[in-house]
Amino acid sequence: MRVVIFGVDGLTFRILHPLIERGDLPNFARLQREGVESEFISTVPALTPPAWTSLVTGLKPAKHGVFDFWDFDLATPGSRPTPVTSRKGGKAIWNILSEYGKRVIVMNVPVTYPPEAVNGIMVSGLQTPGISSSFTYPATFKDELLQVIPNYRIDLKLDETSPRYVDMVLDMTEKRIQLQEHLLSEHAWDFAFLAYVGPDRLQHVAWDSISTLSHAATTYYRMLDDALGRVLARLTDDDVLFVASDHGFVGATNWIFINEYLRQHNLLSYGSPMATSRAKLVGYTREAARKLGILNLMRQGRKRYRRALGDEIVPKSQPEYYPSVRGVDWQHTRACVPSASAFGAGYADVFMNADATEADMEELRQALAAERHPETGEPLADAIYATDAFGIGPFRPPEEHLILAARTGMAFHLGIGRPSLWGPLDKIMGVHEKEGVFYAWGAGIRRGAQIDPLQIYDLVPTALQALGISVDEPFDGRVAQEVFAAETPAGDARHEDSLVVRKLKRLQSGAHPMP
Repeated sequence: MRVVIFGVDGLTFRILHPLIERGDLPNFARLQREGVESEFISTVPALTPPAWTSLVTGLKPAKHGVFDFWDFDLATPGSRPTPVTSRKGGKAIWNILSEYGKRVIVMNVPVTYPPEAVNGIMVSGLQTPGISSSFTYPATFKDELLQVIPNYRIDLKLDETSPRYVDMVLDMTEKRIQLQEHLLSEHAWDFAFLAYVGPDRLQHVAWDSISTLSHAATTYYRMLDDALGRVLARLTDDDVLFVASDHGFVGATNWIFINEYLRQHNLLSYGSPMATSRAKLVGYTREAARKLGILNLMRQGRKRYRRALGDEIVPKSQPEYYPSVRGVDWQHTRACVPSASAFGAGYADVFMNADATEADMEELRQALAAERHPETGEPLADAIYATDAFGIGPFRPPEEHLILAARTGMAFHLGIGRPSLWGPLDKIMGVHEKEGVFYAWGAGIRRGAQIDPLQIYDLVPTALQALGISVDEPFDGRVAQEVFAAETPAGDARHEDSLVVRKLKRLQSGAHPMP
């Protein structure tokens, strides 16, 4: 038996279901018809780095240590956030399977740099420094990859102003499919984790056109369906396939200036009156430009100017992407949203001062829960979570947090000094939501079943169950028994030996020991 996990960043039933019904996605339709379909509930917050890391480990962030694109040390004055490239703790499913002697392939999973020593091949994904880095294991596979796919792309920067951006995403995906086919055909494997990131890259900047479901706007999804079909064509009656997304997507038409909200409630302090005045001036200028209909022209002109100077659009992994931390007087700030991830995630992670009391937390929670859009009366918050949402483990944050999930249709802006706390977006923007996509298909899987939502932490223990492997790991998820047509043995005779005994047998047989 072999298992494939086909992971897709930002895949959503909001787009998938209409395209299936229209007949555009025959392979996804096959999974729906012959397998199990379910919503897949993401992490809190539903943000790429913690969500993918929880998806591959079955652990909450407090156990694997990934909370954002950056690590923030607000207790140290003057410290700068540092990019997060990999987890700090816990085992990924490919580590567990490598220990069991399974041959694994891991392709382009986000937050996996540097690549780990596995019993097989690993190619790092999002947060990898670049194509010049050592982004494969073994290191020698990089030469093989670039020989087969000379212009391979690891990932793309978000650039809605580039007229070639959609073509670049399609080209990146075409090369990813080439790598998928090379890996699956030219290398032995028992388990493959194949990751595609195109939906997230496109839906953030082009949700307004994609949501119309026009044939041109949905070209990418037919390409993704083709990649899925190529995997299905390789599987036998004994194999199992899982499809999973790290989060879903929805359109937003309004935003709230969350740090300005905290400033007006005397919770966030700017370093000097001059800094606050400068921020207010920028805010009023932008509001005037928006009303005159020239704000987008100003933004495009600024980006062209930067590119002319050789300063490309900044990716998420770079420090310049989090302007909100500049100018904040942390010594006198009681609450702040330091991460620009709030902009597209549909969540705002509010860091509380180390001296914050439970009463302070509750007062802010109630205030945020009571906040309403001034025109529609819609509440800002769909839900507000405390630090415990990150789980219990060695990497639980030292400071307390309030994680604010926005109401559908709303997003967050981190700017200071805006004349109004609320503002309309110039166009519909795609933002994350917690409901993602899950499919299971193959040997021992129920046929044509729709089940209640699963948690993102359930994938790893369920995939291990499909392989007949039972492990003693501190999973925050469970085996989703409702996925299986009949009870799958959780540890048959093939896996009764302890890890130590199996490693000894490998050594005695002359096989290379596992790292």
